[in-house]
Amino acid sequence: FPKYASAIEEGLFRKVKQTGKQTLATVLQVSKTDTFIFYQEATRYWIKATVGLPYYAKNGVVGAPAHGRYLFFANENTAHAVSAIINSSLFYVYFIAYSDCFHLSQGLVSGFPITTDMLADTTLINLNRKLMDDLRDNAERKTIRTKGGDEIAYAEYYGSHSKPIIDEIDRALAQHYGFTAEELDFIINYDIKYRMGRDGGNTD
Repeated sequence: FPKYASAIEEGLFRKVKQTGKQTLATVLQVSKTDTFIFYQEATRYWIKATVGLPYYAKNGVVGAPAHGRYLFFANENTAHAVSAIINSSLFYVYFIAYSDCFHLSQGLVSGFPITTDMLADTTLINLNRKLMDDLRDNAERKTIRTKGGDEIAYAEYYGSHSKPIIDEIDRALAQHYGFTAEELDFIINYDIKYRMGRDGGNTD
């Protein structure tokens, strides 16, 4: 059962379900491709999904971060459009309402309702390209040593630093779903105090 906090939230997700005639699952490739989104399963205040892999190295060997999930696509534009959706505050509100508020499952991601127009929306695609650059530019390179003696170096992302771009993504999505100004304001400012004040980094 969804955990709706208000009538506004219930109403906006009713629009999402009524307008989104398909789900993200319909655009995912069954087999691996060279074009993919990588996201961490453990989620806090920001859902950090990247087109391609974020920086991660174990004992100097660059590779895929641990505990990540993949979404494979037929082309890069579709990957960027979907990445914009997943990184949006709208999707974060959806995540809080429909999950355990910590684990982002493949089923939750693939079940999100979308419209066909979103996938070809150049505004969403270009905003996500801008977001990917901004996340990388604001990332901090961290190094830790595990109990087993391995040295792990990774890029820690801060979604709060890219909030203005994410807000633009939500404004673009609002047009597709037909949100009112009040509904859009609810999404953009959802949990704003905690999300902006306690940014859970993209850690190993």
